[in-house]
Amino acid sequence: MDKDLVDKILHEADIVSTISAYIPVINKGRGYVAVCPFHDDKHPSMSISKDKQIFKCFACNTSGNSITFVQQYEKIGFEEAAKKVADMIGLVDERLYKKTRNDTIDPSLKPYYACINDLQQYYQYGLTIAEGKEAMDYLASRNIDANQIAKYGIGYSPLDGKKTIQYLRAKGHSLHTIEGIGITLVRNAENASDSNAGRVMFPLKNADGQVVGFSARRIKKDDTAKYINSPETTIFHKGNVLYNYSEAKRSARKDGYIYLLEGFMDVMALEKAGISSAVAIMGTSLTSEHIKMLRKLGCEIRVCLDGDGPGQEGMMKITTLLTKAGLTFRLVSYGDDLRDPDDILQESGPEALRSRMENLIDAFDFQLNYYTNTKPLKTLDDKKKVLFYFLDYLRDMESGIIRDNYIAKLSKATGFEMSVIREKANAKRVTQADQEETVISVDQVENEILHPEQTIRKRLLIAEREMLFYMLSSVDAVKYFEKNIDSFYYATYNSIANFVMEYVDENQKTVNVSSLIGEISNRGGDNIEELISKVSEVSEDTIHPPLTKGDYTLFENCAIAIKEEKDKIHDKKKTSEALPGKTLDEQKALIAEYALRQKARNDKKSKKKK
Repeated sequence: MDKDLVDKILHEADIVSTISAYIPVINKGRGYVAVCPFHDDKHPSMSISKDKQIFKCFACNTSGNSITFVQQYEKIGFEEAAKKVADMIGLVDERLYKKTRNDTIDPSLKPYYACINDLQQYYQYGLTIAEGKEAMDYLASRNIDANQIAKYGIGYSPLDGKKTIQYLRAKGHSLHTIEGIGITLVRNAENASDSNAGRVMFPLKNADGQVVGFSARRIKKDDTAKYINSPETTIFHKGNVLYNYSEAKRSARKDGYIYLLEGFMDVMALEKAGISSAVAIMGTSLTSEHIKMLRKLGCEIRVCLDGDGPGQEGMMKITTLLTKAGLTFRLVSYGDDLRDPDDILQESGPEALRSRMENLIDAFDFQLNYYTNTKPLKTLDDKKKVLFYFLDYLRDMESGIIRDNYIAKLSKATGFEMSVIREKANAKRVTQADQEETVISVDQVENEILHPEQTIRKRLLIAEREMLFYMLSSVDAVKYFEKNIDSFYYATYNSIANFVMEYVDENQKTVNVSSLIGEISNRGGDNIEELISKVSEVSEDTIHPPLTKGDYTLFENCAIAIKEEKDKIHDKKKTSEALPGKTLDEQKALIAEYALRQKARNDKKSKKKK
C-alpha cells in the first residue's frame, strides 16, 4: 500500500476512537487505558496515547497504531486493516479500491455468493412479471416506493418454485450450492423447489454489503408464518447481521448516532422521515457480534424496539448489554403512544415519527419507567434487586439536583425511603479491581532496561535506548547519530534507527511515531511485532533527561558510552577468539593483558568524572 496513503489514514484516524470501536476504553488522567484483548488480562494493562496515536500493553508487550491494532484484533493483513480503518473514518481514496472485494473473500465461499447474487437478480425480475403485481400492490400499501425497492433490492419469489431452481441450475450452480444458500432442501433435482415461493423477498446483507440471506414476507393472509428468514447457512448467521448496516455505517459516523430498530420496515419508515442512520436486529435479541458491529461505528446508539411487552423487555435486555459493553446509548421514550415507527409514519406522517425518534431518555430513566409503568415491582425481593442494581449508577454520579431526582424516582419505583437510598448510594464501593489496580511505575521500566539479554552490557543498552528515544523526537538527534554513532550494537535498536533515518530523510521532519509504525508494518518482515513493540515502548519512556535545543551534551554522553562499551565488547571478543590453540601460559598472558586494558579504561573514566 502507498506510504502516503497509510500516512493519510493514520493522520485522520484517532486511536482512541479506533480501539473504542472494538473494546471499552477508559479515560484515566491525561491518557486512556483498556483491558488488553491480546492476552488474558484481568485489569487495564493497555495504555493508549492520544498524543502519539499509539497503544502499548505493559503485560504482553503488544503495541502499535490504529492500523496494527485492527490488524492484530481481527487477525488480518496490514492492507486489509488499513482499509477497515479508512472505512471507519469515512476516508474515500481510489487507491483503497485497487483490488476488488472478491480478492479478500474466502475462495470456498465464492460459489455461494455467486449463487445468491444470481438468485437476488431473479427475485428482482420476479417483481416485473404479471404475477409480481400482487407483490407490488403489497409494497405500495406499505408506502414502499420504487426508489426504496431499488435501494434495498426488494424482490418477489414466483409461485412456481421449481423454476427458481431451474434458473439457478441454468446459470451453472450445483444443487449442493443451491441447497447451501438455504432456499431449498434438495432431495433430488426433479422435486427441488424454492421454499420462499409466492413471497416478497427482502435481501439480508453482511457488513460489506454482500447478500447472505433473505427474509420472505407473505402477501396473503393465511395460516403460514408472516415472515420466514433464511436458515443458518455457511454464509448466513442471523447473529452476525444487522439489517441495513452496510448502507447506514457511513451516515452513522457522520451523524454521530445510529437507531437500533426491531424490523426492516421500521428502517424504511425512518428513511421516509429523513433518518438514514438506522439498522434493525429483526427481533429482540442483540448478540455479542451485533455489539461489536455497533461499537465500530463509534457513535451514540439510539434504541427503539416495539412498544409492546416483548419489545420493552427486549429494550431492557439491550440496556443491560450495552451498559456492560461500555457503549454510549439512549433509548426512545414512548410515553403513552406504543405504536411502532412504521405505524406512526403510516398513520401520522413523517413529522410525527421524527418527533417520536427525537424523544430520547437515558438508561436510568428508561429502566425506572419500565419498573414504574410496564412492570411494577410487587415483592420485597424484587424491589431489593432493583435498588441494588441502580446503586452503582448513583455512586458514579456527582451530587446534585440530577442525582437527587434519580433517587426520588428510584424511591417511587421501589417504595424505599429517599434517605435510605441516599445513604447506600453514598457508601463507597470497594471492588477487587480497585484493590489490585495495575500501576505501571518508572521502577518497572527501569528494571526492564537494566535486565536485558545477558550478552548486552547494561551501560550500553541504556545509552542506546536513550539515544533512540531522542531520535524518535528530534531531527538533531537523528543527524548526530548518523554523523557520530552510525550504528547500535543491539540489533532491534539498530533496525529501528535505520527506519528512523529513512523516515527523516524522506519527510524532512521529526518522526511521527504512529506513522513510523505504519511504515514498519507496511514494509513487512520477520520481526515486525518486536520492532513495533520496541518503538512504542521506547517512545513512552519517562526516565530520560529533557533536551535543550542546540545543546548536544546528552547526545555526546550517549555516544561516548556506546563507543566505550562497544570497544570493550570488541576487545573481549577478540581476546576470546585468540585463546583457542594457545598454551595455558599464553592464554593467561592474553587474559592478563585484557584485564590491564579494562583497568586502564576504568581509571581514565574515573579521572574524567573528577
